[in-house]
Amino acid sequence: MNFTITALFTALSLSLSAAVFAGDQKTVYYSDIVEPTMIDTMPEGPSVGDIYARHGAVRSSENGPIIGEYVLQATIIVLDLDNKKSARSYMSETVLAEGTIYRLDMVHLDHGNPIKEGHKHAGAIVGGTGKYAGIRGTYELEMLKGGKAVKVTSDYWLGQ
Repeated sequence: MNFTITALFTALSLSLSAAVFAGDQKTVYYSDIVEPTMIDTMPEGPSVGDIYARHGAVRSSENGPIIGEYVLQATIIVLDLDNKKSARSYMSETVLAEGTIYRLDMVHLDHGNPIKEGHKHAGAIVGGTGKYAGIRGTYELEMLKGGKAVKVTSDYWLGQ
C-alpha cells in the first residue's frame, strides 16, 4: 500500500513539474537589418560555400529600445545561377539579458535579389543558455516594411 501511494505521489509530482516546464511560450522581438560581411570562399563571385555574416541590434519593438544583439551566418549551399535561385543555411545566436537562443534554418531565395517586404520563413530553435537552457521550438521571421528590420516570433518550450 505504501509503495502504491509513494509511486502515485512520485508520478504526480513528475507530471506536474514537467507541465510547468513544458508549457508553450511565445516571444516577439525585432532585429535591425545591417549590411552583411561577405566571405568569398573562391572561386571569385557567388559560389557554394560563400558566407554572409551579420551582427546587429535586437529590439523589444520596432524602433524600440535595444534589448540584445544577434550574430547570423548564412552559407550558400545551393546555387543555380541560370534560374537565379539559391538556398542558404542559416545559423544565428540571439543574446539577451536572460540568456542566449540558437536557431537553424534553410531558406530558398531568388538569388541576387534582396529579401522583399513581407517575406516570411520559419526555422528551428535548437538550444540556448541561461533562462533559455533546454529550449526547443520554432520561429517565424518576417521582413518588415522598408527592409530595415525583421520581426521574429518564437514559439517554444523549455525543459524537455
